[in-house]
Amino acid sequence: CSLSPLRLGPLRSHRSTAGEVSSMPAMKRPAAASGVASAAKKGRRTADPNLAKYDSIAAVVRDADGYPSGIKDMLASAVKVSLAAPRDVRHGFAESMLAMMEEVLKSVEASVRQKVAELELKVGESDQEKAVREAAVDSTTASCAVLTEALEGAKAKLTAANEEHAKAKAALHAAEAAQKSGDEALHAAADRKAQLEAVSTGDYAVVKETTSPKILKAFLKAVQGFGFDGDLVKAAESTFAKTAGDKGMFDGLVVKELDAAFAAALEAVGEELASGEPAKAERASAVEAARAEAAAKAEVEQASKAELGETQAVLAAAVGAKKAAEKAAKDFGPEMKKASADLAAAGKELAERLVVLATFEVLAARTTPPPPEPEAPPAEEAPAEEKAEGGAPRVEGDAVMAEATA
Repeated sequence: CSLSPLRLGPLRSHRSTAGEVSSMPAMKRPAAASGVASAAKKGRRTADPNLAKYDSIAAVVRDADGYPSGIKDMLASAVKVSLAAPRDVRHGFAESMLAMMEEVLKSVEASVRQKVAELELKVGESDQEKAVREAAVDSTTASCAVLTEALEGAKAKLTAANEEHAKAKAALHAAEAAQKSGDEALHAAADRKAQLEAVSTGDYAVVKETTSPKILKAFLKAVQGFGFDGDLVKAAESTFAKTAGDKGMFDGLVVKELDAAFAAALEAVGEELASGEPAKAERASAVEAARAEAAAKAEVEQASKAELGETQAVLAAAVGAKKAAEKAAKDFGPEMKKASADLAAAGKELAERLVVLATFEVLAARTTPPPPEPEAPPAEEAPAEEKAEGGAPRVEGDAVMAEATA
């Protein structure tokens, strides 16, 4: 800046009316004008007073969430160059950069406001949340008690099912053993009948008609297994060793007794077989019934095992829920303390962000200030002896001109 020409006006008018003004010694510049020039030069050397504001704006832009880091770094590095120039002389590219910065800053404000609102809601509903957590503890405790009782019932049910299944299996084994024993006896009777019939129509018929030591020996061996009278068997050996011509009345009686013995044995075994069939069917039916009962008891046992397992699983989940509810109730106090601290911090952060946004808006909207009004030259008080007759003060130039014309 240079001093205003108006400040030199009085001096220039006096010089124009004097003939010897060019021979006057050089005059010193007034102190006020010298001070203005010095301040102007100093102003040209003074740094931008908004540097700290630029840095605060750039820091908020860099910390914004939801934008790529490269974009944020670009915008942050452009804060100073975009805001340094007033709006009326600012380049269009800088305006577009400022529009993006404003979007980022407002998104930061909105995010912090949302955070504050959520924390205010959490702190404001602390009483309800405390009641909910306490109710959860009571509910899960009651559920655990009910399920513990149910678990004991399931265990008792499984124990009873195990016992019933064991009894059913024992009954099945007994029925199967009875069936095996009865069926074996019946099979033995059938085998005896077949042997009686075979010997009666085979070897016995031969030895009655012919004399054959070999066949007689086989016959006697077979007869001993039929349970015939021992004396009768000995007599038969003697009788059948004789030829037909040598046999007498006694031999005829022996044959007659043997015929009766075969007939009686066949009749007895026939009756045994006839009576054994219903018993066999009854034994088979008993086995089937016992098998079905055992299978049913096995199903009950398996169902009881499954019920016990499910009850244990549900109880384990309930115990876990109870522990979680108790922990949540225990953590309520520290959580609310932290939420209050977070709310205070968020409120402070919001205030800081609002200041930065307001600063940004002011800097973005500022224009070049108008030039300052020219300052009037300072009035100097002249000594009493230098005053003119009319009482008007005389300036330094007047005194010089008076001396020059004397």
